[in-house]
Amino acid sequence: MSLVLAALDDDEGILFTLEAMARTQGWTMRTTTRYEEFLDWVRGGEADLFLLDYHLPRMGGRAVLQEAKVIRPEAPVLILTVEQSPEVAETLLLEGAEDFIAKPLRLTDFAARIRLHERLIRSRDRDWRERRKGIAPPTLRRVLEALRGFPGEAGIDEVASACALAYTTAHRYLEHLVDRGFAVRSEKSVDGRPGRPAVRYRAMRGA
Repeated sequence: MSLVLAALDDDEGILFTLEAMARTQGWTMRTTTRYEEFLDWVRGGEADLFLLDYHLPRMGGRAVLQEAKVIRPEAPVLILTVEQSPEVAETLLLEGAEDFIAKPLRLTDFAARIRLHERLIRSRDRDWRERRKGIAPPTLRRVLEALRGFPGEAGIDEVASACALAYTTAHRYLEHLVDRGFAVRSEKSVDGRPGRPAVRYRAMRGA
C-alpha cells in the first residue's frame, strides 16, 4: 500500500515541491494552505505521516502541532523548518513532533526522513499507540526538568516525589522521555542482591 502524506504550508511553491518529491518515491501527497483542513485530516487519520510548516501566519506551526496532538496524540507529525535553534527543537519534540525536515527542501534528505518514519510506523504496535495517549507536554517538561535536577541517575519514586505525581504516572512519562531520546534507562541490582533490578533514569547530555 502506498504511503500517504499530508502537508500544511502557507507557501504553495513548497507544497508543489513536496508533491513532486513524493511522486518520485511513489507516495501520495495531500497538501493544503489551510490549517483547518490539515486538522480535519489529522482528526480523520487520513494520512500515515503529517508534515507541518513551523512558520505559519495566523495560527503558528507550534499551535497547530499542539492542536493536532490534542486531536490524535499518536499522529506522527514532522516539522518543516529553517530553524536551527536547539531550544525550538526541544520544545517541538516535547510537544510531540517526531522529527524535522530542513528547508530548503532536498529530495535525498526528504526521502530519507520519510522512509525512516515509514519503517517506524510500520513497526509500532498498539501498546506504543496507547503509551502516546494522555501525555501532556507541560507535565512532560516538568518531569524532564526534575530529571535534569538530579546529579546522576534517579529512580521512579524520586522523580514522582519531585513532580508530585503518582508512581505509575511518573513511570509512564519517564518511559516516554526514553522513547523520545531525552533520557536513558538502566537496570541495576540493589546492593548486589538477587531479585528484580532497580530501574534508574538519567537525562541525556544536552537534552
